[in-house]
Amino acid sequence: MQNLARPAGPPPLLWVMAAIFVGFELTFALAESGLFGRTDLRVEVYLRGAFLDFYFDRALAGESPPGWFWTSFVTYAFLHGGMLHLLMNTAVFLGLGSYIAHGIGLPRFLILFGVTAIAGAVAFGLIAKTNGPMIGASGVVFGFIGALKRWEWKYIQRTGAPANRFWGTIIALILINLLLLLYFPGDGGLAWEAHLGGFVAGFLIAPLLAPHAAGPSPI
Repeated sequence: MQNLARPAGPPPLLWVMAAIFVGFELTFALAESGLFGRTDLRVEVYLRGAFLDFYFDRALAGESPPGWFWTSFVTYAFLHGGMLHLLMNTAVFLGLGSYIAHGIGLPRFLILFGVTAIAGAVAFGLIAKTNGPMIGASGVVFGFIGALKRWEWKYIQRTGAPANRFWGTIIALILINLLLLLYFPGDGGLAWEAHLGGFVAGFLIAPLLAPHAAGPSPI
């Protein structure tokens, strides 16, 4: 694959993954409305599926965290903190994910998803100091952006195309994270650490997943 072409639409697998995002959040919302006779379902699932920094700190200290902690390096990406959080992440996931999945194939897309999710969790665990859960697909989304920017940089090097768009996107991402950090401070706010980890992982692994890929980024 020499160039990343604009796809017709998301492959079925991406719709299934997006449906899982939506299914969790709808179930939580229905539970919180009292439909299931319990309002703590979100908390219960977060305690098993969200990435919890204090267990990460315990693991680094040589203690043994619960077994499900290790799966939370990926499962946190399927959970969200409300409809707005869900809609933003799912829309970008489908848009950028479709572009990448059609370009490099579903197996390598899944590797990119897993690696960037794990990198986002690791970066959060190493940098953040919070007792709150870390959730959401935004670390993966930033991993997608990192991969696309790496392929765009390769395209710029090959063709001599202007790098304005590349650097403009990087600056815009930094400013957006700074603004969101100011708007959502403290525990339960923006997990910029996961964004950073996901972006760096996506940027680094992109040439390994598709050594010959190069093309303008859609963002």
